[in-house]
Amino acid sequence: MGENMRWLAFFFTVLSCVLFPEPLITQLPPQVVYENLESKRALPGVLPVPSGEKKDGISFRVSPFFYSGNFEGKTKTGWFVLSDPPWENFYLYENIPPLFSALLEGNVGDVSFYTEIPFNNNYNYFYKESLNNIPPLWKEIASPDSNFPYTAYGVYNGDSFYAVIGRSKIRWGSSEFPVAISDVSPYFNHFTFSTKGKIQYTFHLVSINPVLTEDEWEKQSTFVPVNADPLSPYTEKVKTLAAHRLDFHIRENLRLGVGELTMIGGKYPDLFAVSPFSIWHNNYNEGYTNSMASFDFSWVPKKGFEVHGEFVLDDLVGTTEDESKPTAYAFNVGARKTFSTGSLRGVFGVEYALATKFVYNTFLPYLKFNNRIVYLTNLPSSRTIVDYPVGFAFGPDAKLLNVSFDLFKENVSLETDFFYLVKGPNTLYTEYPTAEEGETKNIFGASLRGKIGNVSFSLLLSGDEFLAGLGVEFGF
Repeated sequence: MGENMRWLAFFFTVLSCVLFPEPLITQLPPQVVYENLESKRALPGVLPVPSGEKKDGISFRVSPFFYSGNFEGKTKTGWFVLSDPPWENFYLYENIPPLFSALLEGNVGDVSFYTEIPFNNNYNYFYKESLNNIPPLWKEIASPDSNFPYTAYGVYNGDSFYAVIGRSKIRWGSSEFPVAISDVSPYFNHFTFSTKGKIQYTFHLVSINPVLTEDEWEKQSTFVPVNADPLSPYTEKVKTLAAHRLDFHIRENLRLGVGELTMIGGKYPDLFAVSPFSIWHNNYNEGYTNSMASFDFSWVPKKGFEVHGEFVLDDLVGTTEDESKPTAYAFNVGARKTFSTGSLRGVFGVEYALATKFVYNTFLPYLKFNNRIVYLTNLPSSRTIVDYPVGFAFGPDAKLLNVSFDLFKENVSLETDFFYLVKGPNTLYTEYPTAEEGETKNIFGASLRGKIGNVSFSLLLSGDEFLAGLGVEFGF
């Protein structure tokens, strides 16, 4: 077995045995970061990856959870109305566990299947009426969240490659706050193919909800962008994200990754736009594609210490170009250090991330780097559109300094973050390429999430807002 295959086997074994009971790994928690750094192993460049877990059967999880405080949740209700960005709520709803979940698992040879069926409070009632995961059945029997499942997939895990089709999270890079593909979305509907080896190739094809508001449709169906081809505008109701990358595991303690993402909208994707081995930017499919390049790395120069970084380039204005499409990029850089005392282990981390005013944005709604989810709710009766950033969690025109301090031992975990967020007025809804002159928000805050046995708790401080949460979890 080669050096890189040993690294993959170690990574999968740690994750599947310690943390993950399902066939697919979609998170990068402190326990795994600790084990890799202590073994001088670079962190992975792409998730999901197979865990190697294989089970047959049905299991259940009950997790009542309640919040209390002066936190003012932000959302809008109505029929296909565009709601507030989820970062305004610090992704509170997305991180609360369902009140009840049924988990269905099965496998046939190298193929595994996994589905979670949740029973939860709905998005709008959660923010407008009651910050807990209890659906108000006493008001309306059809009030629970009806958008499930959020996780449902099949995975083939072979000796030299794996493939996933279904619904799960995706993430790129080893950072706390990825800037290419982040895991802040509840899910992506995707097909993923990835090889195993010292040079790892990964390809994603993601379908994104193509629903538009009336104003967005007017823009999409009439506006012809600069340098677009003569057949613009494109008006097929379809939006697709294609992404591919190469990870070079140069040594056990050093990984370099290079990738490309293309958002395709208003036109059904073809091999000209999504050929797995093309450089998409060189196709210049103006009018129906928007491409970004990415680079990231993870380096463990000595036991217990890691440095990581990520850079994405959306647009670069050359010396012979005008500035109708301004230079746009995002990056992060950070470091982690492990420590231990007795049975208690931990990871200390520092990370800085920046996204410029125009990154992820462009002229047409279908070509913006957002993952659109429509929450269907019956109480209140609404179809609420929520846009999750594909990249940086706080979108364009943002800077973040985050200090993390994570502790864990058997049946105990504690994750703490202290952050300083600077959020400018430009968003994905800003008329591109306009530089807004509105208010810049400066937010100091802290968050704490933990679990002791079956009891979980959380704390959020943001400016003058305060929120505490408490819950309990049982499985059978």
